[in-house]
Amino acid sequence: MVERFLIQSILDFAFLFFIYELRNYRLLKRAKYLCKIGTVKVYQIESEDPNAITIKSLIFGKSIIFVGRITKEIYAHEEGHLHQPNFMFYFLIAAALMIAYNVLTVPLLLIVYKIMFWHYERDADLYAYRLYNVKYESDVFRPKSQIERLKAWIFDTHPPDYVRKIEEYYDKKTNILKLFIHDLIS
Repeated sequence: MVERFLIQSILDFAFLFFIYELRNYRLLKRAKYLCKIGTVKVYQIESEDPNAITIKSLIFGKSIIFVGRITKEIYAHEEGHLHQPNFMFYFLIAAALMIAYNVLTVPLLLIVYKIMFWHYERDADLYAYRLYNVKYESDVFRPKSQIERLKAWIFDTHPPDYVRKIEEYYDKKTNILKLFIHDLIS
C-alpha cells in the first residue's frame, strides 16, 4: 500500500513537473533574449499590454520575461518574485502527494493554489512598494455586481486591479483573505 502510494506520487509529480517545465520552455522559446543581470536572464515578448512573467525553473533557471514594454514598476514587482521561495515546486510536490492519496483532493488543491497565488502576488507588490515606493496603478473600477467581483478574483493571476490600487492593500498587516471577503460582501 505505501509502496503503491510512493510510486503514484512520483509519477504524479513527474507529470506535473513536466507540464510546468513545458510551459516555461514554451514561454522562453517565444521570447527574445535581452541580457543577463546576475543569475537572472531577461527576455521580451512583443505586445501592446505591458506585463511580465517571472520563471524560477529547475531546468531553465531564473528568468524574467517582459511582455510589451519594460517599466520600472513592472521590474520592481518581478524582482519581488525573485526573492520569494520557489512555491510552485513545493506546490507540485504537495499536489502529487494529495492526488496520489485521493484524486478528489483536486478542488481543494485549486483553492489552495489560488490563495497562494494571491499571497505571492501581493507579496511582490509589497516588495515593490517597500523598496521602490511603487504602487500598482489602474483605471479599472470596482464592479457593482458581486458575481463580477468574484470573477475578477478567480480568473486573474493577481488580486483584481481595483483592489491593488487601494491603500489598505499596501498595509502589510491586512490579510489577503480579509481583502477578498471584504470586497465580496461590501
